[in-house]
Amino acid sequence: MTVDVTLLRHFVAVAEQLHFARAAQSLGISRPALSSSVKALEAELGAELFDRSAERTTLSATGQQLLAESGPLIEAEELRLAEIAATMALPGTLSVAFVPGVTVGKWTLAWESRHPGIALRVRPVDEEDSVAVLRDGIADVSFVRLPVKDHGLGVIPLYQETAVVVVSKDHPIALFDSVTLADLADEKIVRKPPIVSDAVELVAAGVGVVLLPQSIARLHARKDVVARPVTDAPQTGIAIVWIEDDLTAEMEEFIGIVRGRTAASSRSGSPLSEAAGSDTDRAVGSGSSSSSPSSEKSGAAKSGQAKSAAGAAKKPKARQVKHSRGALQARNRKRGGGR
Repeated sequence: MTVDVTLLRHFVAVAEQLHFARAAQSLGISRPALSSSVKALEAELGAELFDRSAERTTLSATGQQLLAESGPLIEAEELRLAEIAATMALPGTLSVAFVPGVTVGKWTLAWESRHPGIALRVRPVDEEDSVAVLRDGIADVSFVRLPVKDHGLGVIPLYQETAVVVVSKDHPIALFDSVTLADLADEKIVRKPPIVSDAVELVAAGVGVVLLPQSIARLHARKDVVARPVTDAPQTGIAIVWIEDDLTAEMEEFIGIVRGRTAASSRSGSPLSEAAGSDTDRAVGSGSSSSSPSSEKSGAAKSGQAKSAAGAAKKPKARQVKHSRGALQARNRKRGGGR
């Protein structure tokens, strides 16, 4: 449930005291303002929170339920606000968030080597919070799994992740090096589970199979399951994002490191102040993925190598895939009673 926490606090004050005037006094607001807050919360929830037919203030059934659930909601909001305040109070700090499966060590080490006076605050976040931490001021930049829908973001795609299917160790798919989506046609597939560990637990029990980005599958590796590449499944992309209007010289410098700018490519003097004037960083600030001619040449070479490697990984052996399909189809016919 998502509600305005200020309205929720006002409701709790009335619900605990069952008296609007006393609750308003304890909150330091007027009684009409408190009544407006309660009405706004009722409109947001689509239900009355107090029994207005009673002679005195009493909670409705919905109000009683909301009061029981209010504590954790208010506590979570207070923790969020405290975290924002703590982040804002840290001088000379750059905050970096990343989703599960992304390894940021090489970039943070490069930053610490070049800018030891500016501390990095690195924090893992769930995928659904990877952009919210930017909006809330908890992080300056965030490594996300694409796509992201929010407007006003600078986005630079970094790399693609191969999709894998996770199956139990004794599943027929475990015998092969890779499979296709056609090989999974008769499988019970969980494509984007809300809790990955629970999905892998079901897979281990033989309930079904799950499609995951390769890095997520590695995070949840265990002895009773195996992961196999799905050669024709859509890949997922990893990108670094930031709020365009909040771009700072420190953020530009970190983004430049992520894009591959070396220490030698920064001019002498103050790297952060110089970074703001470079052509490459101006492109980053505008959300463009363009770069200097030399970096384009290097990037093209790397891209060509990556595409070649990806092509080699995706191209399955014909005999292997044919054998895989035959075995799986035979297994499925047996399971379906000769179908």
